[in-house]
Amino acid sequence: MTDPSSIDFALDLMGGVPFLPGEAFHAEMDRLRASDPLPTVQFGGATVPLIATYADLDAAFRNDVELPAGPTYKYAIEPCQGVTFESLDGPEHDTLRLLSTGDLHARPVARYVDDKVPAIVHSVIDRFSGRSEVDLVAEFASVVPFAVFADKTGLDAQLDRVADYRDWSFGILSYSVAPDQGLAAAAALTAEIDDALMQCRASPRNDLLSAMCTAERDGRRLTDEEIRSHVRALFAAGASTTFHGLGNTLYALLTHPDAMATLRRDPGAALDAVDEMLRWEPPLAILPRLVPHDATVAGRRLAAGTQLLFGIAAANRDPAVYAEPARFDIARRPTRVLTFGFGSHHCPGAHLARRQIATAVLVLLERMPSLRLIDHENARPSGSIMRGPGSLVVATR
Repeated sequence: MTDPSSIDFALDLMGGVPFLPGEAFHAEMDRLRASDPLPTVQFGGATVPLIATYADLDAAFRNDVELPAGPTYKYAIEPCQGVTFESLDGPEHDTLRLLSTGDLHARPVARYVDDKVPAIVHSVIDRFSGRSEVDLVAEFASVVPFAVFADKTGLDAQLDRVADYRDWSFGILSYSVAPDQGLAAAAALTAEIDDALMQCRASPRNDLLSAMCTAERDGRRLTDEEIRSHVRALFAAGASTTFHGLGNTLYALLTHPDAMATLRRDPGAALDAVDEMLRWEPPLAILPRLVPHDATVAGRRLAAGTQLLFGIAAANRDPAVYAEPARFDIARRPTRVLTFGFGSHHCPGAHLARRQIATAVLVLLERMPSLRLIDHENARPSGSIMRGPGSLVVATR
């Protein structure tokens, strides 16, 4: 068995760390947090500090002066994804964020999810509803988010295109370790964006691309390249984490029959279940950052250029904040979880992710009332940066 303390957490960038399944990862986070508020781990062959407590991570997310997010994204993602508000700070960040995300605010997202997402989810389930056994990762969790993001954006949302969107999204995310693959994925997705962009420029529709095409602030509008960059970011950062989030929610419910029963009795608790998943098993467990200039973190000075890991999963199970943090409890009324970040770089797709996961789960439970997990061993979420189950093989009858 692999000693967790010897793990290089950057191995996750190469395709997951299967030897940290389920609670093994969280046990290591607990050990690190108990040892030091700012413990060190191996990351890419270097010894790197990891923020392990809720209070310190909350402060770090709020500290835009010493720990701005922009430099990290500019270094790690911008060469492949393009310039987005993620790689900027200050007024230009605020302007680009406002122009590119207005259609992702809570009210328009709620209307969109209520109107469009159930039909998408039903169409996905139709493809396997007659079978007695199905892998919900391969045929549901890895399909629904990419179909939803394509539809919301204004791209071709036919289900036979989903595999392309998924491959391109993870290809872009792999840029730091496989740059040629990342650039090829970005180019392929860009070709799809350009086709849709041409149509919405000629005749605006009710989708995110059209909203970005027509958005204006003080005479400033998005260029075509800025629109392309933000759509690439939406898929790479948004659809991929929603895929893992849906998988983690299904895993949590399938392994907690009481929570599943509560949700069947009270569908209104679906968002509570998603929020508890985001705390208990966040799809983005560790967020790498770069310290651009000397900064104070957890009471210690870090030099400019230091790599730093934001331990989201560790903070979300901090016993100083959460009672019985290892317990999945959809009745929990938690302190604000840090999974989507905080402050100026709070995830703009949070509303769409939460609501589509909740809707997807409710439709699945309605269509398949007798779901039962068959393969528990391989269903456990794994990974050190992005975490999700590799498979969820269930009996449907």
